[in-house]
Amino acid sequence: MSSSPVPSGGGHRADVRGGPLLEVDHVVVQFGGVTAVNEACFTADPGTVTGLIGPNGAGKTTCFNVISGLQKPTRGKVRFQGKDVTSMPVHRRSKRGMGRTFQRLEAFGSLSVRDNVRVAADIHRGALAGLLPGGGHGKNIDALLERVGIAAYAQERADSIPTGTARLLELARCLAGDPKLLLLDEPSSGLDETETDAFGELLRDLAAEGRAILMVEHDMDLVMAVCDTIHVLDFGSIIASGDHPGGPGRSRGMSGVPILEVVDLHAAYGRIEVLRGVDLVVPKGAVMALLGPNGAGKSTLVKVISGQKKPTSGDIHLGGVHVKASGPEELARLGLCTIPEGRSVFPNLTVEENLLLMSYAGVPAEAVLETAFAYFPRLKERRKQFAGTMSGGEQQMVAMSRALASDPALLLLDELSMGLAPLIVDELYETVGRITETGVSILCIEQFARTALKISDYAAVMSGGRVVATGEPGEILETMSDVILGGAA
Repeated sequence: MSSSPVPSGGGHRADVRGGPLLEVDHVVVQFGGVTAVNEACFTADPGTVTGLIGPNGAGKTTCFNVISGLQKPTRGKVRFQGKDVTSMPVHRRSKRGMGRTFQRLEAFGSLSVRDNVRVAADIHRGALAGLLPGGGHGKNIDALLERVGIAAYAQERADSIPTGTARLLELARCLAGDPKLLLLDEPSSGLDETETDAFGELLRDLAAEGRAILMVEHDMDLVMAVCDTIHVLDFGSIIASGDHPGGPGRSRGMSGVPILEVVDLHAAYGRIEVLRGVDLVVPKGAVMALLGPNGAGKSTLVKVISGQKKPTSGDIHLGGVHVKASGPEELARLGLCTIPEGRSVFPNLTVEENLLLMSYAGVPAEAVLETAFAYFPRLKERRKQFAGTMSGGEQQMVAMSRALASDPALLLLDELSMGLAPLIVDELYETVGRITETGVSILCIEQFARTALKISDYAAVMSGGRVVATGEPGEILETMSDVILGGAA
């Protein structure tokens, strides 16, 4: 992709942060008895990139079809530039300034890349001159190809170019109409890492010119790098929404973007306040050890983060999404998995039956067993044994295997070592170290500091309902006795 985009002409749109350009207002889409979109409400503002994320089948593309006019909603409204466009046909929405790319590539395969863009430019003749001034119609097409980084493919047939290049061709055709709103459906599919980084920069440039960009995307690195606001859709409903903490300028490519951020969190049991302003950050891909004595508030913090207990005040962000009001099932869909204190296996079921319970969450049975036996070969030998007859360490292996089968983004381990012999604890923590090599982030709550610190990248110490010290493991080990134990680490 070109590293020096063609100038937009200066003053293309002065007002980049007015009211919402797009408003989706309680939209419902039903296909027979199936509700594909359920009371969806969100906006897209000028000068911003908004991410719409969620698993396959969540309703993201159906939302796009409603916005662009391809699907009539069962009820609800779509407003564009303050006007109700719910019943407006597709071509009129396009002329008003909506542009869209599709998950399924829609290029004219027998035409060249340049001619594909020319077709779109001819439809919107005059718009391209506003987007890229300073030349004739043909020169502006060439400049647009240069801007999105595919000028080298200008004379190639569209059906012969790589998938990533075809995605950029889709964007170029969309931009030929100089849209005010860009609807991008999986735009980075097929791009390599370098192309994706350059594409993210282009999106920020396009937003800075005053456009509103609404993007459906599975590449979370790209989402976190460019989006100002993120909405999470699951089973047709918006289950979490929020501004990206720190904004897109905070990071490029997710390094440094926390998988978990807890801000001034308070929680109480009745009149007894247990969490008193907890601040904690877990970087993506890192292991954070959370240490402290009994009664420090560690387990309560786990319950609040995992949605089992509502906080009194404060904020929680998971992967940049505000989730303070989300329940355990919603958080699980976002990639948060908790292994609670006490392991919670089903004693009257066999090891295999305990593991296969994860298949009810949509994980293939073969994948569940393969993951479990790869990490813990002992479980394969005892797959027909009742879980209640196994040792505490083996039960913990079952609990960890079930969690890992869900492919979590963040794993909460609450007192992994409780009641176990030191040799078993060492074995389990060796496995935790292997888990981190797959990119899973881990928050590990432990009383036994030295064991947890061996596999941790960072550590924090809680006392009296607050985080009183944070740092690298060596620093925390040196200061723990002063902070918590008064000299008996």
